[in-house]
Amino acid sequence: MAVPAVSKKGKKVKNVAFKGYEDGTCEFLGDQIEAMLGYGRQEFNSKALKWTDLILKEDLANVKAAFVQALKSDKTYMREYRVRAKNGGILWIREWGQIVCDEEGKMEMTTGIAMDINEEKQQEILQLSRERKTGKYLTFSVADEEYGISILKVKEIIEVMPITPVPQAPPYLKGVINLRGKIIPVADLRTKLGVGESAYTERTCIIVLEVTRKRSNFLTGMVVDSVSEVLHIQGANIEDVREFTLQNNSRYLLGMAKLDSGLKLILDVDEMLGDIDIEEAQEVFEAAV
Repeated sequence: MAVPAVSKKGKKVKNVAFKGYEDGTCEFLGDQIEAMLGYGRQEFNSKALKWTDLILKEDLANVKAAFVQALKSDKTYMREYRVRAKNGGILWIREWGQIVCDEEGKMEMTTGIAMDINEEKQQEILQLSRERKTGKYLTFSVADEEYGISILKVKEIIEVMPITPVPQAPPYLKGVINLRGKIIPVADLRTKLGVGESAYTERTCIIVLEVTRKRSNFLTGMVVDSVSEVLHIQGANIEDVREFTLQNNSRYLLGMAKLDSGLKLILDVDEMLGDIDIEEAQEVFEAAV
């Protein structure tokens, strides 16, 4: 959650000057810190609140490393990290600082400016997300809805073949098939998405996917009504949305692609099919044959 950095007069607050000390405390030279984080200047200046206590634990190592490197060089540094505001929100900070030492080279304090870079970081995250999503997608239809999955997940597309049922399996898991000696579980996407079952037709097919679960990969089949085409989709055309047609299954949705040919719901197959017990499926097939 982003923290609004707005002063009482509605003016955007971007930075505040400070003095920092070896014990993690600091003094702020202006009241901007309250507008940025919700904590009063006096809370810091009285040493009742340590700045280092607000830094997220996962960022502390990099924060310390930048400081150590500065001590070894020209005593100046720039570091970026996240802090937790008084309202529980998270704010990105870019800190420019100078380490001040005494005649013996021992640190006395640091001086510098802490800048609010939340908007900049949000844009960076958005751009990275778009770049990751850009690529080729296999599109297909299920219950008159158009979907897409990354082509990197697709191993092959085959016709529907005899499926050996798996006792006590989830309803969406139709069973397993033997594909050239490999035992592969097969899920019915209609059932998984809760859009109602339908009789298989000549266009019904199985998409064989490589699914990742707990850093391990395994093959699984996914029955769809029909396969459409492979499209190159720019990440900028994929909206990062969660509350859509999938309703309770919205966690399976990576986004919605807006294309000239219409809307495509982009699915996360790892999230959708990653709970299949491949070992149990193999045991069932071996027992059946």
